[in-house]
Amino acid sequence: TTEDYLRLNAPFAGTITERLAHPGSLASPSQPVLRIQQISRLRLVIALPETEIPTIRPGTSVDFSLPAFPGESFKGRISRISSAVDPKTRTMPVELDVENSSYRLAPGMFPQVTWPSSRTSPSLLVPLSAVAVTTERIFLLRLRDQTVEWVEVKRGVTVNVEGKDLVEVFGNLAAGDQIALRGTDELRPGTRVNTGKN
Repeated sequence: TTEDYLRLNAPFAGTITERLAHPGSLASPSQPVLRIQQISRLRLVIALPETEIPTIRPGTSVDFSLPAFPGESFKGRISRISSAVDPKTRTMPVELDVENSSYRLAPGMFPQVTWPSSRTSPSLLVPLSAVAVTTERIFLLRLRDQTVEWVEVKRGVTVNVEGKDLVEVFGNLAAGDQIALRGTDELRPGTRVNTGKN
């Protein structure tokens, strides 16, 4: 009976990832002896930016990569959503289940996730240099009849298209608007400029 009392039984089948006591050590009820983890199936937690919350689709497969395996891609499936935004980081925790039957992946690894972003309407993209940032506002310089207008915008995701870095912008803009390639507060609204067009 005493021997049965001294036998430690794990509550689930797993792998011992840490030993906190050695033969001959004094054991006490408040001190853990071993750490066991079930690593055949892992949980990947993503801090998803608030702007991407509408793109969450439970069951969707998401790709990620790891520095330990350069050039390789792994997959996880969206399984749980917290449904609450952290007011400090403006992100929402999203959990992915990752099958790890090969035991190649280890708990604590830091992955880079490729999130399947989408929009309900077409996005407007402008060069990064076109966005002017001051302490008061973020804006673009729109040219109408060779006259400068300031258009306040909010920035979205940054993407690379054919080797050029573009940023998504939201504001009072439309496809076809003429935008200055270099955003600056030196050109004030109402300034007349020569765009090189007759």
